[in-house]
Amino acid sequence: MTGVRPRRRALLIGCGSFVDPGLAQLRSPRCDVEELRRVLGKVGYGEVPVELDCTARQAQRAVEGFLLQARVDDALNTVYFSTHGLQDRQGKLYFAFSDTEKQYLSATAVAAEWVRDRILDSRSKATLVLVDCCFSGGFISGMQARSAGAEVDVDVLVRDVPQGSGVAVLTASGEREVSFEDINSVDVRPSYFTEAVVAGIGTGAADLNHDGRITVDELYEYVYHHVVSGPSPQRPRKLGMGEGSLVIAETAMVSVPAVPTGSPSPRTAAPVLHARGVLGYAAFDGQWIVIGKDGIGSVLKGELRLHVSELAGVAFKPATSWHYGYLQVIPKGTQPLPTRQFGPNAGRPPIEDAASVSFARAANHDMLQIREAIEAAIGGPHGGFRTPPRRRSAWAGLGRALFWMLGVLAVLAEVVVVAVTVTDNWDDHSTGTAVVGNLLSGIAVLLVGRVLYVNHRR
Repeated sequence: MTGVRPRRRALLIGCGSFVDPGLAQLRSPRCDVEELRRVLGKVGYGEVPVELDCTARQAQRAVEGFLLQARVDDALNTVYFSTHGLQDRQGKLYFAFSDTEKQYLSATAVAAEWVRDRILDSRSKATLVLVDCCFSGGFISGMQARSAGAEVDVDVLVRDVPQGSGVAVLTASGEREVSFEDINSVDVRPSYFTEAVVAGIGTGAADLNHDGRITVDELYEYVYHHVVSGPSPQRPRKLGMGEGSLVIAETAMVSVPAVPTGSPSPRTAAPVLHARGVLGYAAFDGQWIVIGKDGIGSVLKGELRLHVSELAGVAFKPATSWHYGYLQVIPKGTQPLPTRQFGPNAGRPPIEDAASVSFARAANHDMLQIREAIEAAIGGPHGGFRTPPRRRSAWAGLGRALFWMLGVLAVLAEVVVVAVTVTDNWDDHSTGTAVVGNLLSGIAVLLVGRVLYVNHRR
């Protein structure tokens, strides 16, 4: 006797084109939607309507119509958003669409609270909301933040939802995290979060206990480890209740590729190298390089994620005791931003350069490992500033001793001058001349000793 196939439905909404100049255009939402639609059809979803680059009104109509058609016996109703996540002054979450105006969110965007209310009004007893938006960040050159706020309350999607309602929410990142898409790459890729969702469902790998079903709990665990084991600093979140009872797909519908015995897991195939820099970081997992920016205030935040196939080379300069070093990746077909010649950032690219990160001397070893790993992945060094591994010079000890000796002599000489001026009653003019002259000479000898010490350590 053949059982009836469970009814699963999904509404996929993506928007990457916006009229408001304050909202950056996005490339990945269309790819996100297309890839997710393909894999859901593969695992037996009979109804997968799509809305791309629609207005807020069209998105509302699609959401309300989709949920009004839900039935009590549906196995799962999924609503997916891939767009900007915005907040108003009270921190309320809104989803942006083509006609959204940042100054008039309540009138031109779709409130997450409104989506929650539509879920509660529906007859669905099993609802999953996938939110591929991040909720904080600014803009830096060559990259675009998929948000425009500082902190958003995404928990509103499940707030006041009665126990046993069967509502779960998976989000691409935490409330204070940022995620960016690269606008310089030739190929348009799904976001890191959606890529993990597609891989977990499409290959059956998210069926972690091998019982033939992929639950929301299992999908979340798979996506979380897939994301955090890579170079991205994002941390997906799970909200709601009844997650374990919500089944996304049966793996019997999926052709799972055989894995040879002893083959490494994709998550652990290559260790992730990570190094902290000045207001940023660099990470490399053997395939993807991430340059992240911690930001200053609300600007210069985010990450640049590039595959090794997109790189022409890497520039590197080690840090010294007095100067920061830098690591700079060079995408194919682009000219790297030049290093500054003057000012506090002299000798390194400007802080606005999305493809580089500055670092202090303590990070030399870790940054050097990342550079060498990138060069090995792209087939050897290509361009950039190369320096041989630094060896401790025999002159370093002499330079260090000279530095401290001159410093002590300068202090003693100053003490002597002050003592003479007090005991011999020099006039004010002679005293001032002696003190200033000795201070200048002391500073000069200190600088000479320091330069000798630093140069011999380089």
